[in-house]
Amino acid sequence: MMIRAAAVAAVLLAGAVVTPSAKAEQPRAADPPCFRLSDLGGHKVASPDTLYYSVRRKEVYKFTFSGSCLAGVTASDPLILEPLGASSRICRPLDLNLSVGGTIPRRCIIKSIERLTPEQVAALPKKLKP
Repeated sequence: MMIRAAAVAAVLLAGAVVTPSAKAEQPRAADPPCFRLSDLGGHKVASPDTLYYSVRRKEVYKFTFSGSCLAGVTASDPLILEPLGASSRICRPLDLNLSVGGTIPRRCIIKSIERLTPEQVAALPKKLKP
């Protein structure tokens, strides 16, 4: 009986030792990269559902849309950007409304906003770099 209790205690202690280190090894979710509307520079339409924006002159962000919001958009068509909320800080798709101007403006549903790595930017064709 005494050996059995010691074995159970050893297993419990081993579990107690393993559990905190397992939690410590879990990576913490990174904060999303953010920018302000005033940081935005030029843009390039890559496809009917993808847009690249220059941010702070040294970063490139990829905007992906639900549907083909940008179908038929030319470089001269104005893009209307409206921040949602009191701040002009954009960290996630719900922070921004984007519409394509024209006689009848089209509102686009932003599915994702992703900051590209320097390697991804370098891999972009020259005609798609904002």
